[in-house]
Amino acid sequence: MKILRILSILVVIGTLGACSKMQAPILLTQANLDTIQDGMSGHEVQAILGKPTDSKTEPIPIVGGTKTTYTYTTTDGVRIVIV
Repeated sequence: MKILRILSILVVIGTLGACSKMQAPILLTQANLDTIQDGMSGHEVQAILGKPTDSKTEPIPIVGGTKTTYTYTTTDGVRIVIV
């Protein structure tokens, strides 16, 4: 009986761990893309479009500061790049 309880707990823990690694879906619709505006934070963009498939932060030469580029790739290979 005790072994069955331990196995049940391990199955539940494994299931919860797998769920935590799942990504939210990418929401690339024209309506969502039209909502994105200059000056929005990365968190605001992600709240609308979901987590990007790739992001890159790099310095801006001469003027200083940094820029972050978010790349969203759909399951059919369409890539949307937001700078």
